[in-house]
Amino acid sequence: HAPRGVETADSGAEAAAPGRLGCYFCNDVVAPANSTLRRTLDQQCTVSRPGLSMLASAMAVELMVSLLHHPHGASAEADADVEGRREAHAQATQSPLGLVPHQVRGFLSAFRSDCMVGRAFDKCTACSAAVLSAHEAQGFDFLLSAFNRAAYLEELTGLSQMHREAEAALESLEFFGDDEADEDF
Repeated sequence: HAPRGVETADSGAEAAAPGRLGCYFCNDVVAPANSTLRRTLDQQCTVSRPGLSMLASAMAVELMVSLLHHPHGASAEADADVEGRREAHAQATQSPLGLVPHQVRGFLSAFRSDCMVGRAFDKCTACSAAVLSAHEAQGFDFLLSAFNRAAYLEELTGLSQMHREAEAALESLEFFGDDEADEDF
């Protein structure tokens, strides 16, 4: 919720601190890419069901209105559904319109929505300090680099290094001894 540099009750410090809420891309460990390329309609991670766009836009409007009416505005703490006790939690929130969740994840196949809280990722390809600093320093040249070089954001944020370290850790693990590897299952 909170803009950068604004103190929030849930982070206890400036919004750039580790407790700040994350953006849409903070949950990813890869740089954004074309999610529709060479995928069937049901595999695309964009709005692909005809009625869903209307549901998503209506939800966005309701979330914005709830945030605007919250006493803390953009600095409102994130509300979440606690173990299915949404009704009890909604009564405890400070917003006159009920919950002000950080994220709402929808599962149309089950006709279900879940409210979640996601923290900022220090290697986020959209809102990390490395990305914001590079954009501020380089301006449009930063954007051109991000658009034209697929690995640019992953290298800049340290995601590539994290991937290399994870691969090295996996390679160092021995799941089977040499004598077990030759046995048939």
